[in-house]
Amino acid sequence: MATLTVYPDPDPETTSVDGFVNRNGVDETWANIIAGAGVAAGDSELSANVITITASATANQWSTLSRGILLFDTSALTSAANISAAVLSIFGANKLDLLGIAPDIDIYTSTPASNTALVAADFTQIGSVSQTGSPITYAAYSTVAYNDFTFNATGRGNISKTGVSKFGVRNANYDVAANAPAHTANLASRMNFILADTSGTSTDPKLVITYTKGGVKPTLLFLGVG
Repeated sequence: MATLTVYPDPDPETTSVDGFVNRNGVDETWANIIAGAGVAAGDSELSANVITITASATANQWSTLSRGILLFDTSALTSAANISAAVLSIFGANKLDLLGIAPDIDIYTSTPASNTALVAADFTQIGSVSQTGSPITYAAYSTVAYNDFTFNATGRGNISKTGVSKFGVRNANYDVAANAPAHTANLASRMNFILADTSGTSTDPKLVITYTKGGVKPTLLFLGVG
């Protein structure tokens, strides 16, 4: 049994990236903001409000929705690896729920245009199938330690053994569910975590993979003594 721990690259990225993408500065229905094109992206911040929901001044309209993208170079596994477990962890920095909607957070796949930079258009390149089967609730989300997402079989199956594993972060109970939150004009809810551009790796997003090295077991040949 072996373990591989990988982190996104800090800026300037060489193989992987992390950061946020969002749709902001709008005044529109929940259906439109979750399906609309991205407006902004960032991949060199120390931390980011990766889950953000902001109500506009207009009743039942919204001005900001944020998501996150996390990439990891997992090519060291090689194609012969047999993955038995995987945990993706993000270190919480702060959270705020002025809307009183208790947003949760979960992990999904992502397909950004580049492995080393994020653009606004990547906002729509995050999937909707949970890689864990168990979002972390707002109440349980730590702002002083790692929040651990244990992958289920779906998540483990989306880890690349020979390249870059591409995951994203979304709110599950409103964004992915397409369920409009309760609206209070000009208030916001958010969940922030530390990104790879913070010095060192002790609080970086990380993916820890447990695996065995595959291959053909050697055949033992026993020679009789005549």
